[in-house]
Amino acid sequence: MKKEKQKAASPKATVRERLADTLETAKEVILDFARIEMLGNRELTVENYKSIVEYTEKEIILLANPNRIRISGCDLEIKSIAREMLYITGKISSVEFRQEV
Repeated sequence: MKKEKQKAASPKATVRERLADTLETAKEVILDFARIEMLGNRELTVENYKSIVEYTEKEIILLANPNRIRISGCDLEIKSIAREMLYITGKISSVEFRQEV
């Protein structure tokens, strides 16, 4: 009986993996879209937003190409603001997108 050789996983990324990573980054940069990441309904990070349109404890509205992003909930607070990134905490009940015309 022949022993089958098992190929060890290469620590180097494949050409397809590198290409996929490159294209994913290029999409964000080239299309200028916002990137949103949520942790449950308690934390939200928005990258690549343009401006804050409205900010209350119950609602935060952001301008992000090509949408307005409306974050609704209670006890909403912008904990951190950087040039193109916001970190929001609170009890988030909804995130809505409305395309600007």
